[in-house]
Amino acid sequence: MTGTEFDRDTMAKWYANQHLKTDPGIRSVHYLPKNAPDGEIRLIEVNELIGEMKDDSLEPIDFGVDRGMKSEHKLFILDITPSQWTKIQKGLIKLPQGWTLEGAKQFQPR
Repeated sequence: MTGTEFDRDTMAKWYANQHLKTDPGIRSVHYLPKNAPDGEIRLIEVNELIGEMKDDSLEPIDFGVDRGMKSEHKLFILDITPSQWTKIQKGLIKLPQGWTLEGAKQFQPR
């Protein structure tokens, strides 16, 4: 195997900042490290440019990154609307199994 060691917190911050720079609809990114396996990054992206859904079921997208390398990891992104974010904060919508807002780190556009 080649490559650098995986540093989850550093990579999460990098992904969050890159997504905030490149997607004008993202209002905030929330990194959820608690309960996540060592090789997994969980991000919630609150995006005002995605359409409202009638169904509030939440399904993160799995991006496997650097497969076969020391820096191999999974990046899960849950893209949600601002109204879904409000419902999550009020406990009206449940996060995916094992996800929690406890210990979340928030990133916003500069």
